[in-house]
Amino acid sequence: MEPATTDLSVALVEHTNFAVSDRAGDMLPRTYHGFFVADTRFLSRLVLRLNGRQLEPLASGGGEHHGSGTFYLASPRLRGLPSATITVFRDRTLTTNLAERIRLISYALDPIQVEVGVELDADFADIFEVRGRRRLRRRVEVQRRRRSVRFSYEHDGYRRATTVELDRPATHVDGRLTFVASLEHGQPWDLNLRVEPQLTHARGVAPPPAPQRIEPALVRKWQDRAPRLETSDRRLSRAWRRGVRDLAALLLTGPADRFIPAAGLPWFLAVFGRDSAITAMQSLLLGPDVPNGTLRQLAVYQGTTEDPYREEEPGKIPHEVRTGELATLGRIPFGRYYGSVDATPLYLMLYAAACRWSGWLGDRGRRAPAAAREILPHAEDALAWIERRTDADGLLWYAPSRRGGITNQVWKDSHDSMRFADGSLAGTPIAAVEVQGYIVAARRGMAEVFEALRRPDEAKAQRSAAARLVASIDERFWMPDEGTYALGLDAAGRQIDGVASNAGHLLWTDAIPPKRAAAVAERLLAPDMFTGWGIRTLSSRNPGYNPIGYHTGSVWPHDTSLVAHGLARAGQHVAAQRVIDGLLDAAEASDGRLPELFAGFDRGATPDLVPYPTACSPQAWATGAIFLSVRTILGIPVAKRQAQWQDLAVIGADVGTWRMAELSAEG
Repeated sequence: MEPATTDLSVALVEHTNFAVSDRAGDMLPRTYHGFFVADTRFLSRLVLRLNGRQLEPLASGGGEHHGSGTFYLASPRLRGLPSATITVFRDRTLTTNLAERIRLISYALDPIQVEVGVELDADFADIFEVRGRRRLRRRVEVQRRRRSVRFSYEHDGYRRATTVELDRPATHVDGRLTFVASLEHGQPWDLNLRVEPQLTHARGVAPPPAPQRIEPALVRKWQDRAPRLETSDRRLSRAWRRGVRDLAALLLTGPADRFIPAAGLPWFLAVFGRDSAITAMQSLLLGPDVPNGTLRQLAVYQGTTEDPYREEEPGKIPHEVRTGELATLGRIPFGRYYGSVDATPLYLMLYAAACRWSGWLGDRGRRAPAAAREILPHAEDALAWIERRTDADGLLWYAPSRRGGITNQVWKDSHDSMRFADGSLAGTPIAAVEVQGYIVAARRGMAEVFEALRRPDEAKAQRSAAARLVASIDERFWMPDEGTYALGLDAAGRQIDGVASNAGHLLWTDAIPPKRAAAVAERLLAPDMFTGWGIRTLSSRNPGYNPIGYHTGSVWPHDTSLVAHGLARAGQHVAAQRVIDGLLDAAEASDGRLPELFAGFDRGATPDLVPYPTACSPQAWATGAIFLSVRTILGIPVAKRQAQWQDLAVIGADVGTWRMAELSAEG
């Protein structure tokens, strides 16, 4: 996923609706600001002025990712009045619409009059256009009345409208709404705006099934059920509490009427197969709602046909699901886009994990729970896709099947992520090393499922295929001179020999011989890879390294958390401790929240955590990194937790005295 934001902003979110503005609450034209619903910008300008002058921002409150907030402002120097004579409050609330109360309070001794100006516009831009895609030309109709303004747009049966209702009559001057505010000392003057989006489609225009609004009470109920963490480590306690809140803010529901985490705020409030599956696995400690909901929701979008435009194939799990104009009308394939090669094995890993944690796989006499039975056909379809797509060595390759498709169809999906040791870029097709590890884990997980279903032949076949793939990974990806595994293989079978964090995912999936674990751990903790905060995506020795490159040297907390968990599973407990300590320090340096990614500067040389300028925050799998880190610290074997999803209420982690050497590897 490519980032979109470029400077400091304030974002409010309620389900898939969100509003982005500057620190004064203004949504400025020709920026990424606006009020967005269903991947469409329904308000592109909302600017407040006093006597034509910009106000001075003092603070904003309410939390940047919650559905309400307040902007605290002061008046500039106006004719006859010193600055800060008038205090202005902008109370903004998101539900299915956007509401704002503008309150002015004068502290001048004598009565005064000021002109309140409000500038409004709606461009109905698709979110992909806002993020940099070439813009369409739209003819927007505008109807202005004394107490309302309506913007409307229609194209090929795709209809959108924005109505802004006012509780005071306005004068329209050059497209600007003006009001005369007569202010008495200390007496509030209020103006209320209500922005109503309207979405309709003509017959024959069918948007993809989309996530629907979650009732806030359901999210609060989920939060109340989440386990509490008791720990002496202030960093972890703070990060856990914030993580639960952040994950709650990112939860969507949809056609299957279950929770699924969106990828991140603000630009990725949508279903992403890879992100949702990994986040659900990271968050197993929080109970079954998110894992089972993610399995059900992704099943709704599972591929059923061959469609090269969308890169859809039967059984394949989607990369991304969008609902904006470009997607709905088929101008881009992202209404349902399948351009990721790893979402499908990750789905199977999640399915097996959910079955384990339900207690079913640990109790062979127990009938499969309803969720496991419901998802089983989808899991079998996903496994069938893997069987069709893997080569004779069991490797899964990727290459876009259409012009303009995502080139690197793995989690490091930027165009420049797959690098040889000399810094040059590898071309597709590529067999990415971590994807092979996911397949090993997926096959083993499905073997457990088949055994529980008393299908021993299929279980044996999956275990044998997994063992053969482990051997292939070691034979074809191992780099003895580096003591780690290559990023991937190119079309000629050459190792893409850049040293990167991907090898750590093989520890997470237990996809390498035990004799390699110590060497891989040592390589990942070497100074060119471990910054002190986390694991770099690419070695600083690589000529293509850039500490603020998206996947070429930055640190991604989710990536680091998977590596740490893998280190602990492989018995590399001291290394796991160092990595988790770094992550917790990073969270503390970021007000308790791990961002999507941050710069890969060495902590010794650059003691401050340097943010990545366009990182999503909150972001799902970065949030999940905290939950997985707790699970790693505790060293919870699956066998001890299989039947305790409903009972898990309080987690004790005395991290002030925890000894990683006592962690037990997960079975």
